[in-house]
Amino acid sequence: MNIEVFSDVVCPWCYLGKRRLEAALESFDGAPEVTWRAFQLQPDAPRFGEPGAGELSVTALQKRGYPPAQIEQMQGRLTALAAAEGLDYALDRAHHVNSFDAHRLAKAAGRHGRADAMVERLFRAQQVEALRVDDPAVLARLAAEVGLPATTPAEDEADAAAVVADLQEGRAIGVNGVPFFVLDRRLAVSGAQSAELLGRALAQAATVPDGGAADPA
Repeated sequence: MNIEVFSDVVCPWCYLGKRRLEAALESFDGAPEVTWRAFQLQPDAPRFGEPGAGELSVTALQKRGYPPAQIEQMQGRLTALAAAEGLDYALDRAHHVNSFDAHRLAKAAGRHGRADAMVERLFRAQQVEALRVDDPAVLARLAAEVGLPATTPAEDEADAAAVVADLQEGRAIGVNGVPFFVLDRRLAVSGAQSAELLGRALAQAATVPDGGAADPA
C-alpha cells in the first residue's frame, strides 16, 4: 500500500496528523510506503527577504481579522491536542513564512530516501522550535542534520518542479485542506483524524480489490 500525505510544514494540524498516522501504522498489518506530497495553505505568503516575510503567525492571523481572544483559544486547543501526542508546540512564537523552499528540501531528501526524516525535522523546526523554515541558512542546517549532501542548481530546479507537480496534483484530485491522506488511490481521509479512524481507513483500503474504489472519509 502507498499512503500519499498532502501536507504543509507550516500547518500545525499536519504535524498532529503525522503523529496520528504513525500511531495507526503501528497496529497495521503491513508495511505501507508513505509518500509526502507538497501542499501550500498560503502560496502567496511572502518569501524570504520580501516585506512581511517571517512575521509571527499570530500577527498574520490578526491581519486576517482574527481577534486576539480567538487566536489564543485556537492556539490553546491545538497546543493541548499536540501535547497529547508528545509534541510541545510553540505556536505563539511560530513564524508566518512561505513554505515552498521547505517543500523543495523535502523533495531533495526524498531522492536520498530520507523524506520522512526531513519532513519530521521541518515540522519540528516550524511548530516546536519556532525557526524560520524559509531562511536558506536554517534550511541548510536542517538538511545537514538529516545528512543530506549539498544540491546542484539542476537538482534544485528538478526538486522545485516536483513541488509544483504535487501542488497541481492536489488541485486535480480536489485537495483543499490538509492533512489529506490518499490510501492506494482507493480511499481518502481528510484532516488530522484520530489514530483509530486512520487505522480503520487503512484496513478498509487494504480490502478494496484492485481497480475498485472506496468512499473517502
